[in-house]
Amino acid sequence: MSRKRHTPEATPDRRKLLAAEYGPPLGGSGPLRVALVYPHTYHVGMSSLGFQIALRLINDWPGGARAERFFTDTIAGGSIESGSPLADFDIIAFSATYEMDAPLVLDLIAAAGLPLEARHRGPDHPLVVMGGVLVSVNRLPLYPFFDLFAHGEAERLLHPLLELAGRPRPEALTALAETPGFEVTVGARAAAGLPIPDELDPLVDLLDRDLSGEPPPRPPAPPRAILETLLDTPLASAILTPNTEFADMGLIDLARGCPHHCTFCWIGHNAPAYRTRPMESIMEEIDRLARHTRKFGLVASAVGAHPDIDTICEHLMARNFKVSYSSLRVEEVTQTMLRALAMGGGKSVTIAPEAGAQRVRRLLGKRISDEQIFAVTEEIFGLGAENLKLYFIIGIPSETDDEALQIAAFTEKIRAIQLKWARPRGRMGHIGINLGVFVPKPNLPLAHIEPVDPAIVRRRLGKVVRALERIPNTRVAAASPELARAQAVLSMGGVEASHYVLAVRRLGMDWRAANRQWLRERGEDPLVRYDRSPRLRADALRTRTNP
Repeated sequence: MSRKRHTPEATPDRRKLLAAEYGPPLGGSGPLRVALVYPHTYHVGMSSLGFQIALRLINDWPGGARAERFFTDTIAGGSIESGSPLADFDIIAFSATYEMDAPLVLDLIAAAGLPLEARHRGPDHPLVVMGGVLVSVNRLPLYPFFDLFAHGEAERLLHPLLELAGRPRPEALTALAETPGFEVTVGARAAAGLPIPDELDPLVDLLDRDLSGEPPPRPPAPPRAILETLLDTPLASAILTPNTEFADMGLIDLARGCPHHCTFCWIGHNAPAYRTRPMESIMEEIDRLARHTRKFGLVASAVGAHPDIDTICEHLMARNFKVSYSSLRVEEVTQTMLRALAMGGGKSVTIAPEAGAQRVRRLLGKRISDEQIFAVTEEIFGLGAENLKLYFIIGIPSETDDEALQIAAFTEKIRAIQLKWARPRGRMGHIGINLGVFVPKPNLPLAHIEPVDPAIVRRRLGKVVRALERIPNTRVAAASPELARAQAVLSMGGVEASHYVLAVRRLGMDWRAANRQWLRERGEDPLVRYDRSPRLRADALRTRTNP
């Protein structure tokens, strides 16, 4: 996904966006004004269910608060709701998911007329806070720029934040520093004259210097009671609009966490335990949104793992609603789920084999065979789907060229199944291939394995793309190795990576130039960073896991 600045010509009219919105009534009144900021476009931000849940939670706060939305392409016109400038709010709350949005975060802070660094803000400045998945994955490259971080889920943390944020800035920061789930940064503490704990003292010099030392200590994990969500609260779209990726669709959260432990996925190893929402609560959300839409998206890291998924799908089918899923795991998908998709007219389905070679797939923690994938593919096309999108990853530690090229052979077999069902219908769809480049993430098993040299990854990616392009009716989208390198800096870097974020912004979002500067100044390639505990050699791993 591109992370570019938006020119004035590309700025949508906030009034037109607002006029196109509809859905259940959304409250919001009171003395406390909250700027809810998503560091990307309106189209992307309003596609985020987490952002929409935060919007409703703020506006439903009994103490009285009003949230107004800001996006990178609408910031010039002020908030979506009233056109107010960002600087007019008591709290500037960022909801962030993707590492690559970090430079856009700085653009938005600057647009508010605030000093970029927390240590330079005074008592009259609004509190600048960040929550969301990005905080948990790696907040360190953005550490100097925020007053505080919220560690946990919005349903638990937003109301305590609102209760304390109306106080004078030093008093609010003091109280939040003692509130489980919140981390007040060294810069904010210093600016407010608050004491700095001994364990954070090394950061004082680090932030004053060139940030080239060791990353600061991570805060202790918030108590489980703070992390776990009250799943009977409203967890669904607050606003419906045609101007999102999921146009006019009501999104409903089915679960939090993930029951699986894929070795490349941060959520399965680091998020709180998998928790499902009660079916009754989900049905209530469906009934509430059904007054406004007939399109529903079921959202979870593993939709098919919900114990009542078939009952939920049958309920939606009985009312002739269109159904889609945020994810389909081959080992969990049911006939009922596929029938619900087909009855809603869905012609495109997405699955993620991740690798063409079974050894690599097992290494990734996906214990599904080719035969299981082909069987589900038969069902998908047999129920009327025409197009299939497949996600794969290149550059997985210990992967060989031959194993990567098995993606093409695997796709050929998928196309044969597609062709078998297309011929009687007289209509042939396409197969979309999304080739990602492996990016290391903190606290994951793959961080312990010897990485693949970036030059090999680039060459290997080209070979796989060329092999796939020879397959008829196949569309290939390949990730950029340069953007993968940038994401690696932001995923694995410490506070010193804040200079990288500043460089990307200064260079006009030129990731390639920023990467060259990083390599020149640091002498290391971020794609080969790994956990500092003893690593497992790739050749030994291949020997151990061969069939």
